[in-house]
Amino acid sequence: MPRLLITLSLLFLSISFCYPQSGEIALLNEELKGTASDTIQVNVYCALSKFYWYRNPDSAILMADQALELARKYNFKKGIALSCVNKGVALVAKGRYPDALRCHLEALKISEELKIKGLTGNNFNNIGIVYATMGNYDKAIIYYEKALAIFEEYGNAAMLPTMINIADMYSKTEGYAKAMEYNQRALNISLEEKDTANTGIILYNMGETLHKTGQDEKAMEYLQESLAISMRVRDIEGISYSYNLLSSIYLGQKQYRKSISYAEKSIENLTTAGNKEILLEAYHTLYKGYEGIKNYRKSLYYRNQEIALKEEMFSIEKEREANNLQAEYDLQRKQHEIEMLEKDKALQQREIIRDKFRTKTYMAGLALLILIITYLVISNQRRKKFNVLLKERNAAIITQKEKIDEQNAHLEKLNTVKNKLLSIISHDFRSPLNSLQSMVELIGDGTLTTADIRQMSTLMSEKLNVTVQLVENMLHWAKSQMDGTVLNAEHFDLQKVVDENVRLAKGHADTKRVHISARVATPAIAFADKATVDIVIRNLVNNAIKFSRAGDRLSLSVVDQERFVKVTVQDTGTGIPTEKQSKLFDGVGGFTTPGTSNEKGTGLGLPLCKELVEKNGGTIWFESEPGKGSSFMFTIPRDRLEVA
Repeated sequence: MPRLLITLSLLFLSISFCYPQSGEIALLNEELKGTASDTIQVNVYCALSKFYWYRNPDSAILMADQALELARKYNFKKGIALSCVNKGVALVAKGRYPDALRCHLEALKISEELKIKGLTGNNFNNIGIVYATMGNYDKAIIYYEKALAIFEEYGNAAMLPTMINIADMYSKTEGYAKAMEYNQRALNISLEEKDTANTGIILYNMGETLHKTGQDEKAMEYLQESLAISMRVRDIEGISYSYNLLSSIYLGQKQYRKSISYAEKSIENLTTAGNKEILLEAYHTLYKGYEGIKNYRKSLYYRNQEIALKEEMFSIEKEREANNLQAEYDLQRKQHEIEMLEKDKALQQREIIRDKFRTKTYMAGLALLILIITYLVISNQRRKKFNVLLKERNAAIITQKEKIDEQNAHLEKLNTVKNKLLSIISHDFRSPLNSLQSMVELIGDGTLTTADIRQMSTLMSEKLNVTVQLVENMLHWAKSQMDGTVLNAEHFDLQKVVDENVRLAKGHADTKRVHISARVATPAIAFADKATVDIVIRNLVNNAIKFSRAGDRLSLSVVDQERFVKVTVQDTGTGIPTEKQSKLFDGVGGFTTPGTSNEKGTGLGLPLCKELVEKNGGTIWFESEPGKGSSFMFTIPRDRLEVA
């Protein structure tokens, strides 16, 4: 429906003051002359621009430019955004679509920066209108849907017009199923809200879409309903739109007399309305209808009427351009008067500055007097300062003692770390290294067959993987305990880290006949220390394989949430005993359990994971049921601001 886009641009432009009616223009000009507030001046210029949108686009642009100049001068960002919106709408009316698009995009950038959701939604909607007017319906749909996602927060009434527009775009791009889907959703909302006017528009649009898909009988049912509503609410243009489409359908079915009847009703209905485009369509249908029944005299008459109306509309457009030039001249003259008033105001400001200078002089004298009194007071307080110094010295002694206590605590912690490391080296490393030494000696004796050597190689690989993992965990844990872990946070793609860990773990998983897979929602961009996140994922994957049996499944998934990225490592292995779950993330003094193939561990892996995740600003937790498997999950921030 041609009137729909205009309706939407009027409906969804949120501005923080009421727009004027024609009788209020003089009052606004008076307010503009009398106000000293820069922001109010910007708002008044915006209101004037809005008033001239469809009356005189050139005047609307001039007023918007005045608002924009003031808003930029005083860095009034919301005023800049509103001025750009006003100018963009007026430029659409002028047919200057690229310039209009630039204005709306600038307004969008500011509204997103200021986090004004309603205005952001309106900007998306207006950008969609520009693309729709330019015939780029696919891009229009993209921006309408962005607007709709925001308007969902404001309820059904806010969503309804944008939903109608999306349906109209799908109809224009021959996505008729989608068009009907959005129209049906819009119809449900309009009926729930008892929005009779929009119900009539939606029914008309549904009828038009059905007609395009060749379902004329059903289309006429919807058009009759739309017609009845338009008559009830006295929507003159809506009545004629329905009459014209019914006439067009009957013309296509070669039911010429019915087509003529509806077209004549449309013309009769338009006697009180000035929509020449609707009248032009009716003339065209009558010309074709009378031609169909071979009444060439009337056919020629309505053909001539159609041509004459086209010429008249062309002449009106030219006259409108001339009126725009005159209006622009009048506005420039008014602007000159405003500039003269501003010069008078500048003189008043100079006088105010002189008064301020005199006031500052008196204040300087008073300040000097206060300084003299202060000096006298300070001389009496010197003795008190001596007592304060003694208290400060006592406080310094206490502080020094606290530092010594902290150092002692730190030394005790380092001693605990040393003891733990010695315990790991003497116990956990000795067993796998002795096993590796025995395997190497057996291979060196030359008594093993090829099959035995292959089996021994597989066992050696598993032992080496376990030992390397133990060494890496031990080193990272010891470094974090003694020196603290230094993070180099950056944006990176988690998919690559997950894929690399799956690739590295696949050999180990295949050996234990554990199926491993990954599912990553793209894009999965995180802001963290990539190396430490890699360590966390590798530890969780190796742990899952360690406690999985032949035939079990292991899956990795990454989900992009609002402020964080969530990573899940899930297995169907042995699970974690209930009595041990509370100690799982303990550091020194934690526990370790052999794997399903009797793999060893240090008990440092999961505490290290917890420490690294939390240092990256995230959280780690798990869910486990003994005998049915475990799920380890952690989050890391998407952006720098989320890191603590």
